[in-house]
Amino acid sequence: MRPLGVLSRVLGVAILVWLGLLVFLALTQRSMIYYPSRNDAESLEREARVSGFQPWRNPAGQTIGYFSPAAPNDTRPPAAVLITHGNAGYAAHRVDYAHILRNAAPDRALSVYILEYPGYGARPGQPAQTDFLGAADEAVSLVPDNMPLIVLGESIGTGVAAATAAAHPDRTKGLLLLTPFDSLANVAQYHYPILPVRWIMRDQYPAGIWLENFQGPIAIILAAKDTIVPAKFGQKLYDAYPGPKLLLIADQADHNDLLSTLPASAWQEALNFLLPW
Repeated sequence: MRPLGVLSRVLGVAILVWLGLLVFLALTQRSMIYYPSRNDAESLEREARVSGFQPWRNPAGQTIGYFSPAAPNDTRPPAAVLITHGNAGYAAHRVDYAHILRNAAPDRALSVYILEYPGYGARPGQPAQTDFLGAADEAVSLVPDNMPLIVLGESIGTGVAAATAAAHPDRTKGLLLLTPFDSLANVAQYHYPILPVRWIMRDQYPAGIWLENFQGPIAIILAAKDTIVPAKFGQKLYDAYPGPKLLLIADQADHNDLLSTLPASAWQEALNFLLPW
């Protein structure tokens, strides 16, 4: 066989493999983005109540998450934090945030709300960008409006938080973004450099574009050793944002150990920036 013929065959096989991988990613992309955990409603409520949370229900009676209100006789100025969590687990896995945030803001009567995404926990539905954003829109409307609202997003939840702030700029006092990105499509392209990921990706979460419609303060916390959402994507989001902003970097943290490595002083600095006196 002539060398040119061998080369043609090898090239043909390579193209077929590339196309096959592209089709596979196109068909399975959401299963590669979202990793929901499921549980029955009774078990989830029991798990949440142990940490001082109670079911958060919409007017139709559907549980949309869990909340831990400030004590009714608390005389400190009130504030609320709405948490849009990452792509794995479910809302009740994030109850530790209440303790962290309240320790970081001792001068506030802090109420903490954790959104449950469609398809997570016991909530019906399927994980998808449009469904996540719709759930967050509803959640904002159900947080009492007599207190300033901070939206805290982690990982993919930073995209949800960015869209929520853009849709409700007057209601959102500020954003606290943990391991964010300028666009999830850019992160995916980084992980799959030989494929045209941006062409086939349905849920792109273009946080940088969404934040063009928000002018409030943003505190961004990056994990310097992040192997899932490399810190450069959060840095791009920070650099492009023209409004008031604060950047904090956890030098030794990877994507999934940020909470365990971030010092209390960083949380205090972030909340003092977002909720100044």
